[in-house]
Amino acid sequence: MKAQSTTDADVRDGRSLRWEEHRRQRRRELLRGARRAIAAQGESLSMDGLAQATGTSKTVYYRYFHDRRGLQQAMGRWAMGVIRRSLDDAGSPDGPPREALGAMIAAFVDLGVRSPAVYRFCDSVVTEDGAGAFLDDVVDLLCARMRLEGPTERMWARGAVGFVRSCTLDWLADPRSADRAQTDSFTTRLATWLWASRKEVA
Repeated sequence: MKAQSTTDADVRDGRSLRWEEHRRQRRRELLRGARRAIAAQGESLSMDGLAQATGTSKTVYYRYFHDRRGLQQAMGRWAMGVIRRSLDDAGSPDGPPREALGAMIAAFVDLGVRSPAVYRFCDSVVTEDGAGAFLDDVVDLLCARMRLEGPTERMWARGAVGFVRSCTLDWLADPRSADRAQTDSFTTRLATWLWASRKEVA
C-alpha cells in the first residue's frame, strides 16, 4: 500500500495551526499576568507599569492587544466568561428559577470581592462599550435557567444583570465588602429585591 505523501500545503497548515495555538497560549499568559498586576497595584496601572510589573515589554502587550482599551476589552470578555461559567456550573438547568437568579448574583459578587481592582478594570470597558455586547451570554443563560420567554421577560433579565453589575461595583467601595458575612447579606438582599421585581413581570 502506497504511503500518503505530505504536501507543502499540509506542512504550511500544520505550522499555521501550531502558530495560532502558540498565540492563544501567549495571550492567555499575558492576561493572567495583567490580572495579577492589576490586582496588586490597582486598575489605574499604566501600560508602562503593567510591562514593568509583569517583566514583559510593553511592545508585546501592544502586539497582542493593540492598546490599553484592547486589553480592557479582552479582560471584559474574560470576566463575562468567568461569570457565565459560574452560572452554568451552579445548580441544574431544570432547577428552581430563584436558585439560578442567586447563582448569577453570586457570580458577579464573588468575582468582584476576589479582586476589586480587576472587576473595576473590566467594568470600565463594559460601561463604555455599552453593557449589551459583553453581557449577552450571561443574559441568555439566565433566561434559559429561569425559563424566561418573550421580549418583556428578556428585558427584565437584561435589567437584572445590569443592576447586579452596577450594585456590585458600588458595594466594592464599602469596607464591609471584605467581610464574608456582610457580602453574603448583600448578595441575599439583591436576590430578594430582584425576585420581588420578577413577580411584577411574570
